[in-house]
Amino acid sequence: MLSIKFLIDSMCANFTVESLCDLVKVRLAQGSCLISDIARDIVQKDRSLDIMSAKTLADAAVEALAQRGDATIRGPHIYPASGASALKT
Repeated sequence: MLSIKFLIDSMCANFTVESLCDLVKVRLAQGSCLISDIARDIVQKDRSLDIMSAKTLADAAVEALAQRGDATIRGPHIYPASGASALKT
């Protein structure tokens, strides 16, 4: 997967790695979601992006958060890390 920094630098000027990850964390604070939910939030913040570009950014941000331990991916659903343990029962 391409790095989130490279994607942001090449696709948009309205985000930094941290601001994009923060956007995803805010969305996850509301509960589990799908990549498409995050992509819509990204488009709302930067209307210059098309939905497929936003999806690519969402995928990279979720992957970065999962690697940091801040999110859990289960199939198509993304969960906040704190909710991940409840799913293991």
